[in-house]
Amino acid sequence: MTSRQTPETRQPVQRGSLRLRLLFTIAMALTPILIFAGFRTYLNAQDSRAERRGQLVGIADRALDEIEQVLSTVDTLQQIYASNIVSGQCERVFNDISPRVPQLANVAYFNAEGVVKCVAVGEAGGNTAQPGALELLRGGQNSVRTDAFYGPRSQAWLFSTLRRVDDDDGQFAGAVSFALRTEGIIRTLQLTNLPTDVELAISDGEGQIFGSNRFVELPVKWIAQATGDEDGELFVAEDSELGSLDVVVRAIVDERMYAIISRPSPGLFSEFTLEPIETVGIPLLSFSLALIAAWLAVDGLVLKWLARLRRLALIYGEGHYNFRIGEEFENAPDEIANFATTFDGMANRIAERDAKLRSAIATRDAAVKEIHHRVKNNLQIVASFLNLQRRQVQDPNAREVISAARHRIDALSIVHQTLYQHERLETVHMQPFLEALLSHLGGALGMGESGVTIESDIADIDRPADDAIPVALFILEAVTNAMKYAFDEDGGTITVSLLEDGEEIVLKIIDDGYGAELDEDAASGSTGLGARLMTAFAKQLRGTMNQTSRPNEGFIVELRMPKETAEKQEGNF
Repeated sequence: MTSRQTPETRQPVQRGSLRLRLLFTIAMALTPILIFAGFRTYLNAQDSRAERRGQLVGIADRALDEIEQVLSTVDTLQQIYASNIVSGQCERVFNDISPRVPQLANVAYFNAEGVVKCVAVGEAGGNTAQPGALELLRGGQNSVRTDAFYGPRSQAWLFSTLRRVDDDDGQFAGAVSFALRTEGIIRTLQLTNLPTDVELAISDGEGQIFGSNRFVELPVKWIAQATGDEDGELFVAEDSELGSLDVVVRAIVDERMYAIISRPSPGLFSEFTLEPIETVGIPLLSFSLALIAAWLAVDGLVLKWLARLRRLALIYGEGHYNFRIGEEFENAPDEIANFATTFDGMANRIAERDAKLRSAIATRDAAVKEIHHRVKNNLQIVASFLNLQRRQVQDPNAREVISAARHRIDALSIVHQTLYQHERLETVHMQPFLEALLSHLGGALGMGESGVTIESDIADIDRPADDAIPVALFILEAVTNAMKYAFDEDGGTITVSLLEDGEEIVLKIIDDGYGAELDEDAASGSTGLGARLMTAFAKQLRGTMNQTSRPNEGFIVELRMPKETAEKQEGNF
C-alpha cells in the first residue's frame, strides 16, 4: 500500500531554462552552417598550404632544373665512357669531362669485390667507401646515387653516382663511379637569381644539409614524408631569429638528394591566413550574433513577461485575488498581454466565488454554533430536571444512578459548549476542553469535601469533534470510579494526562488510592456499567484500554488511540 501524493508533497518536475533551450535550438539550426564553414576552412587551409609550397618550388625551379640537368648529364657520360673507364682510362676521362661538369670530383672503377681498379684522383687500390651502393648494383640495379659522404681521396663532401658494369657473360663485373662535390652543386644553386628571403640548399637521405645558413640538419621524418612526392612536402620550422619558416623538401631525380627550399612563413595578415580566417570567421561571427540576438529577443519578448506572470500567479496563489495587473503588461507582446488579461479575469471570478463561499461558510458556522448552544442549553435543562428528581428520591442507589446520568449529561454539555466557543467547529482543542471538564467534575463529584485533588497534564493536541465526546465520557467514567472506590476519608490525588507517544495518543487516569490485585479478567475489564461504557468508548476511538493496579499502589487506566483520524487513515489506502 502506498500513500497518495498531495499537491504539497509531489516533487516539481525539473525543466531546463527556456532561454537555454531556445538558444540550444538556434545553435543546432546554425551548426550545419558552422560545420560547413569549418570544412571549407580546412579545404582552404590545404589549398593555401599547396599554394605556399607551389610558390616556393616555382621560385626555385630554375636552380632545381640546373641540378637535375647536371645529374642527367652525369648519367649520360657514365654510359658513354663506361668502357674507357673499365679499361683503366679514368684520369683521361676525368680530364675530358670535368670542363663540362665542373662539380665532378673524381672518376673511379670498382671491380666486383669493391676494389678500386682505376681512379682519376689518387691511387688505385683499397676498397670502395660505399659498399652498400655496390651491393645494390650487384642485386640488379643499373644505377645508384649515394648519400653524402666524405671522400678520403678528394678530401671533400661528395655525392656519388655509380653505374653497374657487366662482363661479356652478363655477370656483375663492378661499377663505374662519378663523385660530385657538394660545394659545386651548391655553387650551381647560388648562381641562380633567387629572392633575398628564399634559401636553397641540398640534403641527403639522412637529413644532412649542405649550403644552408638556416639549418644544420633536417628531421629524418620530413625526408621520409617528402619521399615519393614529386611536388615536395611543405613543413613549418621555428627559428629563434627568423621565427616561423616555410620549408619545402623535394627529391631531386631520385631519393638520395633533396632540395631544401625555405623562406619566412607568411604573417597573420597575409592572404594565406586571412582567407581561411575569413571563411570560418564570418560564419562564426554570424553564428555568435544570431545567438546574442536570440538571447536578447527571448529575454525581452518572453522571459521578462513570464517572470511577471509568475509573480502574478504567486500573488493569486496566496489568495490575494483583488490584485489587478493595471498597466504592467501594457508593453508586452499581444499573446502574453492577452494571457495576463485572461489570468486577471480568472482571478476576479475566483475572488467573487470565494467571497460567496466565505459568506456561506460563515452562515453555516453561525447556524452550527447556534445548534450547539441550544443543545448545550437543553442538556443543562435535562441535567437540572435530573437534579430535581434526585432530591425527591430517597433510595441511595437510585440517587447514585441519577447522579451518574447527570454527570454524563454535564460532560456532553461541556463538549457542545466547547464546540460553539471554538472557531473551528470540526475540531476540538483538547487542553482547554479537558481542563474545563475536570474542573466541572471536581465540583460535581464533591472532591473538595472528600479531600481529593485532581491534576492534569494535557498536551496541546487537536482532535476531531466526533472523538471529543467519547474521550470526555471515558474520563468521566474513570474519574467517577476512582472517586467511588479508590480513597478513604483521607482522600488522595487523581492525575489525568493526554500525551503523544510516537504514532499514538495516550490517555491515562491515575489515582494513588487503595489499588487492588487484578486478575486477567479484571485487567481486561469488569462487567460493571462504567467498565462496559469505557470499553465501548475505547472501541469507538479505535484504541485499546489497559488497567493496572497493585494493592496500596493505586490504579491506572490507560487508553491508547491512533494519532491519525479514521478519515486520514482511509485516505492513505
